[in-house]
Amino acid sequence: MPSMTQRRCENCGGTFEARTADVKRGWARFCSKSCKAIKQEKRTGQHAAHKACCTQDDGYDRDMDAAGHPFASGYFGHGQE
Repeated sequence: MPSMTQRRCENCGGTFEARTADVKRGWARFCSKSCKAIKQEKRTGQHAAHKACCTQDDGYDRDMDAAGHPFASGYFGHGQE
């Protein structure tokens, strides 16, 4: 059984147990993947920037990408016209 250490989440402040080896590596900073994602989004703003970019009318047909892709499971794009 690995050695465990009590930690406090850098996002929500909750306590959790992490492997001591992970703590020594500088890991085990968050209690969950969602807390890590929230903290990362606050730091980088990457997801918000992506959403803002993709809502613009840039000429890219997202409906055809989903329905017309050769590996899509939709009706279009499979020679079934």
